Amino acid sequence: MSLAENGSFSMFGKRQAEVTKPALDWSKAEHGFLLKIFGDWQVRHVRRIAKEIKKLRCGTGKAGNNQLLIDMSGINSLDTAGAMLILDMKEYLTAKGFVADVINAREADKILFELISRHPREKISTEKKQSMLLNLVRDLGETVVSVGRDIIQITAMIGEVTTCILGLIIRPWRFRFTSLVHHMEHAGLKAVSIISLICFLIGAVIMQQSIEQLRAYSAEYFSIDMLGVLALREVGVLLTSIMIAGRSGAAFTAEIGSMKMREEVDAMRALGISPVETLIVPRILALVIALPLLTFIGNMMCLAGGAMIAYQMMNIDLQSFVERLNDGVDIRHFYVGMIKTPFVAVIIGIVGTLEGMRVRGSAESLGVHVRASVVKAIFLVIILDAMFAMALTSMGI
Repeated sequence: MSLAENGSFSMFGKRQAEVTKPALDWSKAEHGFLLKIFGDWQVRHVRRIAKEIKKLRCGTGKAGNNQLLIDMSGINSLDTAGAMLILDMKEYLTAKGFVADVINAREADKILFELISRHPREKISTEKKQSMLLNLVRDLGETVVSVGRDIIQITAMIGEVTTCILGLIIRPWRFRFTSLVHHMEHAGLKAVSIISLICFLIGAVIMQQSIEQLRAYSAEYFSIDMLGVLALREVGVLLTSIMIAGRSGAAFTAEIGSMKMREEVDAMRALGISPVETLIVPRILALVIALPLLTFIGNMMCLAGGAMIAYQMMNIDLQSFVERLNDGVDIRHFYVGMIKTPFVAVIIGIVGTLEGMRVRGSAESLGVHVRASVVKAIFLVIILDAMFAMALTSMGI
């Protein structure tokens, strides 16, 4: 007898050494079925073996005709991964109603089966895949639960930070002024260059596009008014906040997360040192002080970029540009932009430090929470800016 093209057995029943790829042969026997497996059942062939197992069309076992023998005489070599697949396949067939048994296994393979059976392993799933709609509903539910959890934790962190600040007002000698200055330097002073460049370029782009669009109506001088309102109310604070969320917020998460991984935060608690007072409060206060100053610089750089484009495209010098800006833009627009900055700073600081405190003891966890910190902070900044914009506009401010 010889098998088909996979040919693990010759007509004399000898194994052909040149066959190495794993394969299965399903056939009927006298009192049931015979499943021959042959080839190299090793970890390098796991995907191929899994595909072959999925191709089995064995139906379900019936009483009196449900005996199934798994013949291992055609196995060339077997490692742990292959043995696990054989045992999983046996359990899969047993669940189908067959009385499955392994025959012609070598002594070394039997020992390997015995060692594997002592430990739990992942079984071959026989459940049907859920529909895309069910997966969508499940993901939506998980997102809603996650958002609710984040809101609760952010609110709790705000309350804890507020309590800590009130305690520092009563006991000012506990305040870490050196830490505050350090974080002001890193979150504020060292961010001036990148924020100035970004705001200058965006201001130039806004001015250029405004002139091009208004020129058709001979109203290009109103582009100065448009730039002034946009830069002072929205663009300056929004660009600065997004840059700080991606720069300083991620840095806060990475710094505190690294301390969590090295168990330094737990050591601080064991020594009676409050992590909120030591790590979180100085960072948040540094942002509250630095962000308004950075926003002011961003506003001025937006206007400077617009002034450069106005000179190039409309031949308006700096003095005329400033005069037009004073006539067309009210000071309240500047106040509207600046009043948002402390709230935005608190949100960025809370999210960045909270995600850092969530880090567990692995580099993967640190990467996940740094990414989450940036995404959540930018999202909340945009939401907060939109809420302020709509509320203040509806009040006529």
